[in-house]
Amino acid sequence: MLVKVWTELPSGKNKSLLAKIIETKDNIMTIQYLSATDEKDHGRVLYKYEEQTYEVDDDSITEYIGETDETEIGYLKVNDGFVRYESDSDYVPSDDSEDVSDVEIDDDESDYSLDEE
Repeated sequence: MLVKVWTELPSGKNKSLLAKIIETKDNIMTIQYLSATDEKDHGRVLYKYEEQTYEVDDDSITEYIGETDETEIGYLKVNDGFVRYESDSDYVPSDDSEDVSDVEIDDDESDYSLDEE
């Protein structure tokens, strides 16, 4: 399961970071963070799960995403890890939209006039 974990960064600030739960025992979850690397895949930042694991309790979880597939939350699986992608690129407009060519415009009944009186 993917979750967001309230984490203290090295800078001292706190932020919710994406992680996956790899084991649960009682109220303790073992997680691995999905972190940006210095590597690139076709010019895009490569994300990988850290090898190091961390134990957190339920109080540290800010969001249960409920997915187990990173592609459902905006990541694309590549050979060495994941890259972020824009989910809008898969958008296909529905057929219910009105075709502009079917709309009749009556130029004689315009509410706006450029003529000064």
